[in-house]
Amino acid sequence: MSRPLPLDEMMAALKEKHKTSHFWKIENFSLVKKHINRVESSVFYLGGYRWKLTMLPYGLEGNVFHNVALVLERQFPSLIIQLTVELFVVNQLSQIWHSSGNIVLPVDRNWVWDPNLMSHANSEYLGQLVGDCCIFGVRLFGVETAASGTAECFSVIEKPLNHKVTWMMNRFSSFEPDKAHHSNEFVVGNRKWRIQVHPRGFKEGKDKSFSVYLVGGEFINNVPHVANTYAMFKLRVLDQVNRNHFESRVFGWLGGNSDVIQGYPEFMPLSKLGEPYLVNDKLYVGVEFELISVTNYC
Repeated sequence: MSRPLPLDEMMAALKEKHKTSHFWKIENFSLVKKHINRVESSVFYLGGYRWKLTMLPYGLEGNVFHNVALVLERQFPSLIIQLTVELFVVNQLSQIWHSSGNIVLPVDRNWVWDPNLMSHANSEYLGQLVGDCCIFGVRLFGVETAASGTAECFSVIEKPLNHKVTWMMNRFSSFEPDKAHHSNEFVVGNRKWRIQVHPRGFKEGKDKSFSVYLVGGEFINNVPHVANTYAMFKLRVLDQVNRNHFESRVFGWLGGNSDVIQGYPEFMPLSKLGEPYLVNDKLYVGVEFELISVTNYC
């Protein structure tokens, strides 16, 4: 089955028609549900307020595994306001949607959810999953109408371009042992990154481990105001003799600023920080991205 309109035209038509709605297009859905058990939207503005959507491919708190759950969370908990909202998933064959129905968001609660918004068993038959893409969303009632609805796209990429990066730390003994040191910035996905190391450890690794982290930096293009990135990657110190690298896998969300990092304070015991890893005062530290998410406006 194919859509009656190209996807870009469909998204534009949905935003034009539904001016108090936010649409969340998720591409490569099979990869998303394979690797991520909790998918976060950006923080978006709708009806004059800030919100975030969370999609749970296999439900929440023991819910049956063949249903997709959608959660809406307001980002203004200090405001006392009651709103009516609707969660939905779009039928891309007819440009209508399957809805949770109108839900009242009480003044004393910051979230609402639909635990059975989409079924894995019949999502393709119902036109909710077409070309490995689905479109979720939320509509607000009783708020001022905007010029257009809003939309964002979330996708994941396996082994993205430039997915292997190595930092050569020449004259390693000259690096101050009790400070954090950073590689030059590099781009993977639609974001800048740096490798961070602490030669004599950080936090619980202090004075006993070589600590290694990945730090997320600025986004490079059309990215929502507050977006996080999901990444699955390996951090490694290279074995310069036998190619038997010292490495550990990391996966999780990295925030939109450098306050959130992913890695290990106890990455490598200091007792191992010699040959074959440290040779002629030179150390190679690397990262290999296996999977990364990309968020854009659409």
